[in-house]
Amino acid sequence: MTIETLSGELAAVVEANAESVVRVEGRPRGASSGVVWSAEGIVLASHHAVDMEEAPVGLADGRTVPAKVVGRDPGRDLVVLRVDAPGIVPPRWGAASEARVGQLVVGLSRPGRAVRAQLGIVSAVAGPWRAPSGGRLERYLESDLALHPGFSGGLLLGVDGAGLGANTAGLLRGTSLAVPAETLRLVVEAVLARGRVRRGYLGIGTQPVALTSDLRGRLGQTSALIVLSVQPESPAARAGLLLGDVLLKAGGEALTHPGALLPALDEERVGQEVGFEVLRAGQNLSVPVVVGERTAG
Repeated sequence: MTIETLSGELAAVVEANAESVVRVEGRPRGASSGVVWSAEGIVLASHHAVDMEEAPVGLADGRTVPAKVVGRDPGRDLVVLRVDAPGIVPPRWGAASEARVGQLVVGLSRPGRAVRAQLGIVSAVAGPWRAPSGGRLERYLESDLALHPGFSGGLLLGVDGAGLGANTAGLLRGTSLAVPAETLRLVVEAVLARGRVRRGYLGIGTQPVALTSDLRGRLGQTSALIVLSVQPESPAARAGLLLGDVLLKAGGEALTHPGALLPALDEERVGQEVGFEVLRAGQNLSVPVVVGERTAG
């Protein structure tokens, strides 16, 4: 293949997918991008770039149409919008699970009226991974695309024209990550079914605490979490967790830092019982807690 042929094919990929990428005016200053998910008016954008519950959306044909937030998944930096523009065109989604490190990709965004394209490579394919925001990704794609203003919410394409995921700069500072199409589908289905992605809730505040040498030897861990607060009527309160309890394990996994609690708060754990190993007044206790659902925040 000649460079001229490759250039022409890449330009064709951009032209074929440009109308699937929209501008999202989700903040008073500065727009981000969005990706059409379905012809019924569903658009995906980046949660961190959409502050308002009603955000005008700019289409490829130049129109600006109203859109409303249907639901959010802050942990995965996604927001689902419904736009008043039936018949908009989604991309042809491919299998991000088949993406390979080193393959060429095209990034599309629409920070203004015109589509913007970048050519890059997949730098890493990894997972499962839990973002600093708490969201779990079974798989993610990292690329070397430049993080220009309006980048987040754009479309990551393979050079065959299939959508691999939605780009974001909001999951890891300074890094271009794409939430894969398979995860996008799960989020959209959850939001359309319930208006939200469920988030687990315990109702406690904790901080790490170093364990004594004898506890380290007996438990095989150097630190745990001490309970600093218990919200009244919360799942933790109903289970009997107390201020000053030292949480050693949850579901058999050591709790050495606050982030270690996050697996117990995954969507599928809501309504289920998680067993906590607790140190209270020098005694080891087993405290089962039924994970609640966070209704706000």
